[in-house]
Amino acid sequence: MVSGRKKAFTKRSRSGCRTCRTRRIKCDETPGSCRNCTSAGWKCDGYSTNRPVPGNQSHDTPSLSLYRIDKSIPGETTDERRGFAFFQQWTIPNMTGFFDCRLWSDLILPMCHSEKAVNYAVVGLSALHEELEVRGVPLSREDLSSHGHRFALEQYGRSLSALNIRRHSRDPKLCEVVLTCCLLFVMLELTRGQYDLAFMHVRQGLLIIQDKSRDSSSSIWTLRSDDVEISLAQTMARLDAQSVFFGIEAPRLNLYPGETGQIEGADDFQTLSDARRGFDVLLSSATHFLNAVNSLPSEERLSCHHPDLGERQLHLRIQLEEYMVRLQRSKIQLKGNKEQRGIDLIHLHEKTLSILLETSLTGTEEPNYDIYTDDFKNILASCVRIAQSFWEDGPARPTLVLDMGIIPPLLLACDKCCDSRMRQQGLRLLEAWPHREGPWDSRLIVIILKQIISIEDEAANSESGVQDAFLHVEDDQTHAVLTYRIKETGRIEKRIKLDYS
Repeated sequence: MVSGRKKAFTKRSRSGCRTCRTRRIKCDETPGSCRNCTSAGWKCDGYSTNRPVPGNQSHDTPSLSLYRIDKSIPGETTDERRGFAFFQQWTIPNMTGFFDCRLWSDLILPMCHSEKAVNYAVVGLSALHEELEVRGVPLSREDLSSHGHRFALEQYGRSLSALNIRRHSRDPKLCEVVLTCCLLFVMLELTRGQYDLAFMHVRQGLLIIQDKSRDSSSSIWTLRSDDVEISLAQTMARLDAQSVFFGIEAPRLNLYPGETGQIEGADDFQTLSDARRGFDVLLSSATHFLNAVNSLPSEERLSCHHPDLGERQLHLRIQLEEYMVRLQRSKIQLKGNKEQRGIDLIHLHEKTLSILLETSLTGTEEPNYDIYTDDFKNILASCVRIAQSFWEDGPARPTLVLDMGIIPPLLLACDKCCDSRMRQQGLRLLEAWPHREGPWDSRLIVIILKQIISIEDEAANSESGVQDAFLHVEDDQTHAVLTYRIKETGRIEKRIKLDYS
């Protein structure tokens, strides 16, 4: 007898791991090894190299949509091809989570097909990013017991060897290849917790760009601001500005000769990219000013002792105010949630930078941060809004972002705000979203902040505040040393054991 029931057909997922597809069960698609397999004791056989982006992330990857691979995926082995696919589908959307950047789609991905050095570096970074995802974003650390880390180092070495073979080439594209690898090496080193090596690559990249800018026949400064090559230089300049907060003295890269940040009478910003470019000019000037101030003994950080620094401070504060007037005046048509997040970030960084500038020349006296309570409240609210905005884009927030985002503003607010409830709110937000923003590691920042709060709680004088705090990770990466001072005391060192679990 023929049954009246019909077999229900469902669309089969093409994005699950090979093991779950064989077992015909729904895969949770955790990068590396899915939890369905690991929790049940099965060996996860991984994902196909052409695995699509899961969930609704695929609709918001404009960088990838600009580039269509019309060849086979580059790579000599299955692991290398899979690494490239992971980089394309996961790493790039992560790194461009705050702002779109054309260099990934228009330069780096196509270059992987013709330049082995670039492809090796891409695959190495991809392997470290996948390890990051699988392990739940632990502290940055090199782990040679991990297959992913060993594979990444192997690819890193092959990239360096490929560059070395070509170092005497007269290929006009060689400089572009070296700069691209330099950027990828920075991210590789940061992801494995090697900050000194990462900033060394930043300095090398800046020197290459400076040397090229002196060659009038191929100066990148003659290009339009939206060209891919200038985008590469801008990215290195942003890393340069961030490196100042880590005590690095890199050669300052002036992307826009003649532009001092003075904007009175300037045209309105037409796009988010224009607005970001204008802020980059100010950020570069301000961070190098702050570096000059912080290099002085604390008792010398007074405008009366250094009138030139006082003038620079005043000039930068005026420029920042004028920039915000120009930004408010501009009628930028934002395209979607991501560009709104970008504008929110600019406002957030402007407020953070304004506080840093205003409190920079106070000598040994701790500034009165009570007057900034409302500003810290706004900073925290902005950080919460930006973090929550990612839920509207996809099922997860990014773990490896290239640009500076909410971590530095949260560090300032949690460190200097006098309201303990607000400090705890900022800490909870950092702990709820473990991720990296360029050189900023949210887990490492949480360690710093908890130590600072503990030191202040234990201080005999409840009004004592920790000043000039700086954390240095030791070479073996098992401990870090926090150096700081409290009011009139000299430098104090505290050794901290790092927990990588």
